Amino acid sequence: MNAALSRWRLLIPGRLFLKIFVSLWLSIATIALAVDFIVDSLFQAKLRRSPDLSLGFRAELATSLVATTLRQGDREETRRLFESWLGKRDLPVLVVDALGQDMFGRTVAPGALKQALAVLETTPAELAVQKVDAPDGQSFVLFVPLALLPSSPPHLHVYQYADSSRIEILSMTLASLLFAFGMAWYLFRPIRHLHEASQNFADGALDTRIAAMLGKRNDEFADLARDFDRMAERLQTTIEDKTRLLHDVSHELRSPLTRMQVALEMSQQAPDKSARMLDRIRHEVMRLDRILGDTLTLSRLESVAESNGEKDCVNLVELLEDIVSDVRFEAAQEEKKIVLHASGEILIDGNAALLRSAIENVIRNGMQHTPQGSTVTIGLLAPRHDWVDLRICDSGTGVAPDELNAIFEPFYRGKENRANGGHGLGLSIVRRAIEAHGGKVSADNHKPEGGLCVIMSLPVAQHADTLPEPR
Repeated sequence: MNAALSRWRLLIPGRLFLKIFVSLWLSIATIALAVDFIVDSLFQAKLRRSPDLSLGFRAELATSLVATTLRQGDREETRRLFESWLGKRDLPVLVVDALGQDMFGRTVAPGALKQALAVLETTPAELAVQKVDAPDGQSFVLFVPLALLPSSPPHLHVYQYADSSRIEILSMTLASLLFAFGMAWYLFRPIRHLHEASQNFADGALDTRIAAMLGKRNDEFADLARDFDRMAERLQTTIEDKTRLLHDVSHELRSPLTRMQVALEMSQQAPDKSARMLDRIRHEVMRLDRILGDTLTLSRLESVAESNGEKDCVNLVELLEDIVSDVRFEAAQEEKKIVLHASGEILIDGNAALLRSAIENVIRNGMQHTPQGSTVTIGLLAPRHDWVDLRICDSGTGVAPDELNAIFEPFYRGKENRANGGHGLGLSIVRRAIEAHGGKVSADNHKPEGGLCVIMSLPVAQHADTLPEPR
């Protein structure tokens, strides 16, 4: 189910897609505004230099047509061109001689003529203003004054296709380069952090974290960074726990092996003590077997906690009744009692064998520390906020307050456990089993004079209200 949802999420545009989409449109808008601003600035500059002339592509076409006719023919051919012109309006091109007179007697504004001559000096390649030598040797200046044109927007008198196209291409290239650089940097930076973090983690720097390096980003890269940090933290914890467990196991195994070696040497030196030494060796072998068995159990629980296998639906009340029934048979012979407060139905998603092992371990531990004639009380509280608390309280001497958290660490043995010969893995197994089900475990002394109470909190799948009653 989760895998299917993950695949569907890959098909849905996410926050990074929206950022790219918005950035692309901002880039397009920037390009459009930049092109418009640059082209308009150039056009305005031309308008300021030649306010009485038309320098656009239409003026270029009209001026070039008259100039070609004048060069190839004569003044009469040019006159016939103007007379036979079939356009909606007369050709607006003035043909001015050296005396400042138009060939056809039209009025020549001094300002327009002056601006046309200035354009010829500064921009010889300008086609809207041309100097033409007729076949008879007379020179003429051809230009289009605004006075001969109908009213139209100023930019139409200076707009030129070739110039504006080059400007647009240049502006778009620069804007797209800036956008591409910014987007590449935006995407490359988290990828670089991820790459460096992966390399550092592979080189043994298990404390490598990268979420803080990405600042306040809130996109898929930030999610990936947080996932990487969670993975790194989990791996670091697992590796450190395995290393510590290996160290503790080697330390715990050294003592019984040393005692076995001493017993073996003593049996060789004193044959009359061989039977007693063999009993000692047998005892140490059994101790080694328990340590190794509990260590393997602890390792298996950690593997279960790290996996996402299928889970069963376990009725916690029925499981407790079954465990209590088994333990009561043994407790009766030691004149100890077990009282169970639980009824109804409370369902847990998990592994029934693991839960049974954890709960039974705590109950038997309580039975071991409860004096004859005393009681072990088991209470299953009504679920609240989808959590249920299982309390197992003995009538023993309790645990020192500074050891209440430490008793769940592997191979930790309090004063009483050291005296009883325990090897400190029982409650560690309990904690791993409960945590494998998403729960938590804690301990407290429920009476001033002692009495240890272990509280196991577990998330419930669904439940019916329970009415606690002694059984």
